[in-house]
Amino acid sequence: MKVPYSELLRVVSSHFQSLGLAPGHAEEFAEVILEAEIEGNLGHGLTRMAQYTAQLQAGGLNPKPQMRLERSRPSVAVLHADGAPGPVAGLFAVRVLAQMAREQGSATLAVRGAGHSGVLSAYVGRLAQQGLVALAFANTPPAIAPGPVLGTNPIALGASAQPQPIVVDTSISVVARGKIIAAAKKGEPIPEGWAIDKEGRPTTDARAALEGSLIPIGEGKGFALAVLVEILAGALAGEVLSPELPLPWMPPEQAARPGLLLLALEPAAFGTGYAGRVAQLIQALEAAGSRIPGSRRAALREKAMTEGVEVNETLEAELGKLGLRLQGGGNP
Repeated sequence: MKVPYSELLRVVSSHFQSLGLAPGHAEEFAEVILEAEIEGNLGHGLTRMAQYTAQLQAGGLNPKPQMRLERSRPSVAVLHADGAPGPVAGLFAVRVLAQMAREQGSATLAVRGAGHSGVLSAYVGRLAQQGLVALAFANTPPAIAPGPVLGTNPIALGASAQPQPIVVDTSISVVARGKIIAAAKKGEPIPEGWAIDKEGRPTTDARAALEGSLIPIGEGKGFALAVLVEILAGALAGEVLSPELPLPWMPPEQAARPGLLLLALEPAAFGTGYAGRVAQLIQALEAAGSRIPGSRRAALREKAMTEGVEVNETLEAELGKLGLRLQGGGNP
């Protein structure tokens, strides 16, 4: 059925409030989850509600965090998140970082001790909407071959542009683990080339893939990018490495608290001409028939906001078990 975005936001936010989150934090948490849902990143959307709910109930996530900001240098800060849900800490970090970047020209903020941050596009996109260029790096529980030792370790870019920001958000594996988890829940196969089983053999069985390893993009090149992210988000920002992070299906009291590193640059600090050069780049890409990163997300978001968010029967039933009752209605 189609559910108006406003209705979903109300229901999800109310659910998180019932679990102890302050109204503002509950709405921020809901916004990031629903942003993933309506932009087509379903592995980080509403299918995560059961996981987050269990973690809040079991103490894996702290519904009432006392977050503490440490400004170690004029352009460097560390947010000690006190077990906050990742989106709550992430959006707080975005607000602080935007101000720091405007003051200093460039700024870096590390988030420590928060839960899974969800889609990194939520953070770099908001910074880009404020006229900045932003990067984000996050390490995740072990997932990719060989091993697994390293996670899918996503990396993201948000760049101010017209008519909408350029947004790149990608894991360094062929596919994000969230899509394989979703396939495993439905009992559906996955495409060949996504993963290997624990014996190192290619598999199309989603459950076997979760027990094995995911394939990095570009093989050795993807693995090298995973190491890059691990240094920045794990060793530097989070003070926690992928092998130390519990897997998503571990007991909910063991919720992973990965590292998140956010960087923001103020284009004006580098001289004039940025907007014109980016416009020239977009024009050249469009002339070559290329899709501008972020345009698909924007189109899906606009459609969902206009027509409502599609919630299938399986997902509706899963949400219903958590106490979330949805009312259809098509257009918001």
